[in-house]
Amino acid sequence: MLPTQGTLKEILLRDHIVAPEDLNRAIAEQEHSGGELSRVLLRLKLVTEDQLSVVLSEALQLPLINLSLFRIDPSLLKLIPKETAEKYLLIPISRLNDQLTIAMVDPLDMLTIDNIKAMTSMSVSVVLARPKEMRAAIERGYAQNNSSDLEEIFQGIKDTKEAESLELVKDNAPKRFVENLSEEAPIITLANTIIQQAVVAKASDVFIEPMETCLRIRYRIDGYIREIDRMSKNLHFPLISRIKVISSLDIAEHRLPQDGRFRIMTNQNKEVDFRVNVLPTAMGEKIVLRVLDKNQEIADIDKLGFEPGSLEKLKECCQKPHGMILACGPTGSGKTTTLYAILKYIDSPGRNIVTVEDPVEFQMKGFNQVNIRTEFGLSFSAALRSILRQDPDVILIGEIRDSETLDIAVKAALTGHLVVSSLHTTTGPGSITRMVNMGVEPFLITSSVVAIVAQRLVRRVCMKCRELYTATDEMIKEFHLKELLPNHNGQFYKPRGCAQCLKTGYKGRVGITELLVLTNKIKELILVSSSEADIKNAARSQGMVTMREDAVIKASQGLTTLEEVIRLTAPD
Repeated sequence: MLPTQGTLKEILLRDHIVAPEDLNRAIAEQEHSGGELSRVLLRLKLVTEDQLSVVLSEALQLPLINLSLFRIDPSLLKLIPKETAEKYLLIPISRLNDQLTIAMVDPLDMLTIDNIKAMTSMSVSVVLARPKEMRAAIERGYAQNNSSDLEEIFQGIKDTKEAESLELVKDNAPKRFVENLSEEAPIITLANTIIQQAVVAKASDVFIEPMETCLRIRYRIDGYIREIDRMSKNLHFPLISRIKVISSLDIAEHRLPQDGRFRIMTNQNKEVDFRVNVLPTAMGEKIVLRVLDKNQEIADIDKLGFEPGSLEKLKECCQKPHGMILACGPTGSGKTTTLYAILKYIDSPGRNIVTVEDPVEFQMKGFNQVNIRTEFGLSFSAALRSILRQDPDVILIGEIRDSETLDIAVKAALTGHLVVSSLHTTTGPGSITRMVNMGVEPFLITSSVVAIVAQRLVRRVCMKCRELYTATDEMIKEFHLKELLPNHNGQFYKPRGCAQCLKTGYKGRVGITELLVLTNKIKELILVSSSEADIKNAARSQGMVTMREDAVIKASQGLTTLEEVIRLTAPD
């Protein structure tokens, strides 16, 4: 039974959720623009989503359920596509014969309910759910469902007669024959499935690796490599050829490494880039795909995981009119995310910001972003020479790879530009040594570099299944807990594993950082060519929190585990 407008108004006023004058404003807006009063209230931010759920539950006399307590049968999720569930915020929760029960955020949407009836050929009953719980349930349920779908598709491809009939092809096979082979329906399906599911699983890398007797598919998820499937070695050559075709690589070349890229549109109409590297190995060609989701939202600098003291220092460095800020760490440690968060923090209409990347990983409005194209002679150094004639205020260099690029970056920082870039080193003090090794004089480093951020990404312990325990005396001594956290009770969390984290005990990642600010004392040490250890000790005496210390602090806050601290950081 649908409520009258009066019922909603009465509850809102009775419970003092909306003031009378605000309610009158919402009613006037509804009369002007049309639509449901509930949606108008949300649009004007007069009520929260949770408040509206409670009011609708009473007004419609529908039960308000807690979706986090429901275990949804994967077979039900196949009745309604994920795109429909996400668009209309609904999910099927039970079925009895031809009666389907769905949880909805907006049970007044009768058109959607009718569409579900037509889609499933069932009668539909509705219960109410909160929007936040609904989004989490959709993500959780369909992620598990996609994993089982992936296994079914792989098995289906492996069972097809066409795939079984494929034989290993000689390296000197005619090019046209290889092209035709890569266009076979099962191979296209297999390649598309591997690519699409990598995006769904939020993988950062895909590994397609020939073994002695099989072909192995692995994804890197949350920084950890997981094996997805092993299949017939006969699929290796056509699958590799298919990836080469869509990456515009030479399918007849099997002896030399190759680099390429391609772009796809996902089922959710998201544009995702893939960077491709082909490497000849003893067992055949191995391919690694790097997933570059351009639609990811750029994190705020406050949400990167910096400790309050380090964050304040970094913000001060970002406000300097010129100089160089470096992010260092291995591939996949979040350097680019940090650099873009810095740009987002300092961005303003009065600043000309230019980025030079290979390739552009995030698309940002208001930035001038340049894609490196080495095949046409557009290298980092060539692009930077031209950019300096474009009167930039801030320059982002995706990666400093050679001495020429570093030399131009240092000169840009010395001539009134703020330069942010990344360098492949492991620690902040180690970056100083690396720059000297690349030919930059110490006095130029002290004049140009403002700060260096070293970082890693540790796996975040699953909040649903983590277990509390008390650290032993040996652990307290090893991690210097009494000196670092004198008031801590010595309790930490360890992973257990559940369905939500795919039995790994971890879900998501959190950054650990080390910020080296070039103070006068640090500059003096650099000028006399002091060792990396001396620079680090001096920085610690001036308040620098090392990566190991930052990781232990994150573990003490219940964000990660001491096992992850040991895995990714070296003792101080």
